[in-house]
Amino acid sequence: MLDDVLARMAPEVAVTFTPAQREALQVALTPRQHRVNLRLSIPLGLTRIYVVLLAGTETRSPQRRRLEAAQHPVWTPLNVLVIGSAIGTCIVLLLAALQLTTTDLSQLFNPGAAPAGIPFKADRSSCEESGRTWQDGTCLDFGHDPTF
Repeated sequence: MLDDVLARMAPEVAVTFTPAQREALQVALTPRQHRVNLRLSIPLGLTRIYVVLLAGTETRSPQRRRLEAAQHPVWTPLNVLVIGSAIGTCIVLLLAALQLTTTDLSQLFNPGAAPAGIPFKADRSSCEESGRTWQDGTCLDFGHDPTF
């Protein structure tokens, strides 16, 4: 890493560093260790974007935190979009993890729809295997087309 930094300097400046200075620069350039260190490169058509999530113990001074907060505000329009997308994705994944069926979703998004009784499903297991809801001894279909 130090060699990369020195290569970007003017050669007449880079050669002036003493071994002690080079060692001090190497220590200063050594990346910090974070407990969480996720780095993703995501293809988007003709380009790629990268996402980095780092987390660990806070070691920055209050002054540095204030300076960085001013330089990099959290609530920019793009940040809000990314945060909203992440929250939306988490909600979708949570719903999937809870194994909500289409029947449950139709009840949630169309509460005014009246369920249709399915008379040929006379027991709970055959009713629920078909993706319908067993309620009060009756097999109900909440996802039917009311114009049928």
